[in-house]
Amino acid sequence: MKIAILYVGTGHYTIFWDEFFNSCEKNFITEAQKHYFFFTDSEDFKSDDKITIVQQENLGWPLITCLRYKILNKIKEQLKDYDYVFFFNGNMQFVRNVTKEEFLPTEKDGFIVAPLHSGNKRMKSNYEFEYERNPKSTSYIPYGEGKQYFHAGILGGRTKEFLELLNVCEKMMDDDLRNNIIPKFHDESVFNKYIQTRPYKILSNYYIHPVHGKPFVKFNSQVKIIQRDKARLKYGGHAYLRGETDKKITLISYLEDKIVQYFKEKIKALGLKN
Repeated sequence: MKIAILYVGTGHYTIFWDEFFNSCEKNFITEAQKHYFFFTDSEDFKSDDKITIVQQENLGWPLITCLRYKILNKIKEQLKDYDYVFFFNGNMQFVRNVTKEEFLPTEKDGFIVAPLHSGNKRMKSNYEFEYERNPKSTSYIPYGEGKQYFHAGILGGRTKEFLELLNVCEKMMDDDLRNNIIPKFHDESVFNKYIQTRPYKILSNYYIHPVHGKPFVKFNSQVKIIQRDKARLKYGGHAYLRGETDKKITLISYLEDKIVQYFKEKIKALGLKN
């Protein structure tokens, strides 16, 4: 079995690459022949027998996510040599073994995976889902429709179906940008619309689990893939990673952000307005 792994790391996001690559090699469908396509603007990385470097301009935030499908689609001809293709967000890290039986979608799943967003736990109905609600957007989903809200941090499936996903989603985003519309959560809004009328294999939140403010979550034996906390000091913070500033966060600002985040979550839990 040949699996292509797609990864985008431009600007400061290259800091995540080594941990991702090593953890994926160790834990993800180990019997498969895996090859990595690393989209980056950095000159510090070179192609070899395991990794193909794909030159990618650092488009900045939010274009680097808005144009994700177009970026990945640049190598569609090369991807046809693989059985399955999966994209993983830059801050993903495998913490336990993931088998083909538990992860790969089958015919009844439409050969596409859809990872549940952790927000489903606090969103009680589809009226609260973070869908795009602008009727002029190609990603528009009316209130009352939709059963779950999905994360776009993992995209993929069998190659034929994944390439169809890229083509359709790229066009959807192109149409929106042409009309001066940026969907609420960029590529994620597009994916949630795309998946509405198609079969899919649900990946539980244990395959895309946030560790923000939860330092011991990786010790939960059910958690397989985590989202590393971009706000951590070692990564420099969100603004630094996105290129909005050249300064990394300080310990004081990090603690202040954590305190604010803590009270925001408490407010949400109580059903109060900010």
